[in-house]
Amino acid sequence: MKTIADYDKEIKKNPNDAELYRLRGIEYVNKEEYDRAIIDYDQAIKINPNCAKAYNSRGFAYRNKNEYDQAIKDFNKSIQLDPKFTGPYFNRGIIYYLMDNGKKAAEDFTKVIELDPNDSQAYINRGLIFSNFGNECFVTKKTDLGNQFTDSSIDDFSQAIKIDPNNAIVYTNRGQAYSQKGDYEKAILDFSHSIKLNPKQAEGYLQRAKTYKQLKKYDNAFNDFSEALKIDPNDWDIYNSRAFLYNEIGDYKNAIKDWEASMKLNPNDSIKQMIEMAKRKL
Repeated sequence: MKTIADYDKEIKKNPNDAELYRLRGIEYVNKEEYDRAIIDYDQAIKINPNCAKAYNSRGFAYRNKNEYDQAIKDFNKSIQLDPKFTGPYFNRGIIYYLMDNGKKAAEDFTKVIELDPNDSQAYINRGLIFSNFGNECFVTKKTDLGNQFTDSSIDDFSQAIKIDPNNAIVYTNRGQAYSQKGDYEKAILDFSHSIKLNPKQAEGYLQRAKTYKQLKKYDNAFNDFSEALKIDPNDWDIYNSRAFLYNEIGDYKNAIKDWEASMKLNPNDSIKQMIEMAKRKL
């Protein structure tokens, strides 16, 4: 792998090679030196204004600087120059997702899938968006629409699994979708497979514990919460979720203890209210 120093030497020999500037820019991005990367991308574009990859790379650097408007402009230009290049669609989709524009994000990931049906991450990202849409529908009591979106998310996660069957997090994602629509047994199977693939990730244990709670399999839930905390003792959500379980079974002393631990990691009014309520019950 070439270093920045290697590219420095090559650029000195070939100062009009746009690709060398772009590649050096990528190395600066890897070092999180985004402004220096953008200077290189500017030069690459100056030498070759029709280079779609240079605009995409510069857009990526702007995205990492949280300059989303400028990033989108660069991704748009990259798409204009090469409509079959998946990179800018994918990167623009990420920005739309970060900007809470799920509809446009889903459209971009759909375009990536059309151009490259084997891009598992595009299926995963679109699946997460559909899952969010489904959850919003369930919250607003639009159950039928919620089920449709959730089923679409499950389809996307399933396709990602076909492409990359050893990706543990996809099973966790699909398990959450199954749980979202109340299919808890399938959710447990997915969380268990995720844990089997990667026993060092706390999320699989956490989500399985939450699902066991729904099934009122409290011993299993407590065991999974404990395993999750062994892996990640600084995750406020694990303490918070276990506190709700303690609260549900009437163990207010331990519920308070867990909510206080959660409060230290993520202070917020809702947890404070739960602590006060549990103290009154105690």
